[in-house]
Amino acid sequence: MRLSFPNGEHRDVVVTAGAVTLGSAQGNTIVIAADGVLAWHARVTADARGLVLDVLDGAARTHVNARPVREKALLRLGDTVCLDRVAFLVKPDRDTDVDADLTALDDADASGPVARVALRGISGSWFGKSIAINPRLVIGSAPGNDLVIDEAGVEPLHATILLSGQRIVLRSQEPAGAQVNGVPVAAAVLQSGDQVVFGRNRFLVEAPGLPAVDQLSRTPLVPQPVIDGSRLDASDGDTEATRSGLWWLIGGGALIGLALALLLLLGT
Repeated sequence: MRLSFPNGEHRDVVVTAGAVTLGSAQGNTIVIAADGVLAWHARVTADARGLVLDVLDGAARTHVNARPVREKALLRLGDTVCLDRVAFLVKPDRDTDVDADLTALDDADASGPVARVALRGISGSWFGKSIAINPRLVIGSAPGNDLVIDEAGVEPLHATILLSGQRIVLRSQEPAGAQVNGVPVAAAVLQSGDQVVFGRNRFLVEAPGLPAVDQLSRTPLVPQPVIDGSRLDASDGDTEATRSGLWWLIGGGALIGLALALLLLLGT
C-alpha cells in the first residue's frame, strides 16, 4: 500500500514490508516539517493484517477518517489519516491498481443480487447505516434516489452501482465523481472491502462470497518511494478543498461524540 500526501508535504511512499516512521525530526522515514507534527509522531507497520498505525507520542493529534486515535489503528485502503493538519491517504501501490476497465460489461448483464451485497457507511451522514445493492443502487442529491447525499458537490444523479453477474460495477456521471481506495474514478469494478467516497461520505463495500480486495501486497520489498516518482500535487483550490473537508469531518465527529455523551448523561 501507498501513503499519499494530497497537499504535497512529502512524495508518495509505498509500504510493503517493515515499518516507516513519520514526524518532524530528522531520522524519521518520512520527515514532515509542519506545525502540529511532533518529532516522532507515528509509525506505520506492514504485517499480516495489513498496515497498522501506532501513535508514538501521547500528545500527538492523530485522526483516521475523522476519528481520534490515541494508540493504535488498523488501516485500510482508502483511509484518510491526519497528523494534526497534515493528511495522507492509504492508496494502492499505483492508481491503476483500481480496476476501471468496464469494456466487457453491460447493464444488460445484471442477473440479480448477490447475497448481502451492501454499502456500509463509515463516516458522514450515513455513518453506521447499511444500504443494499439490489441489484442497482442510484446515488445522488435528488430525493428519489436509493442513496440520497444532499450536499455540495453531489449531483442530483451522481453515480450508480450495479451488480453485473458476479461483479460490482460503479459508474459516476462526473470524471472524478467518486473515490475508490483513495483514487478518484469515473468508473470502477468494486471488490468486497473497497472504500468508496462520495462527497464527505465514506462507505465500505460488503460482499460476502465475492473476491475481497488485497489490503497488502505480499512482495517482500522495503519501504520505498513510488517507482515512477509520481506525486499528487494539488492545485491551490484542491488543496484548500481537501483541508476544509477534512476539518469538517473532524468537527462533525466531535459533535456526534458530544451528542452521544449528552444522551448517556440524560439517560442516567
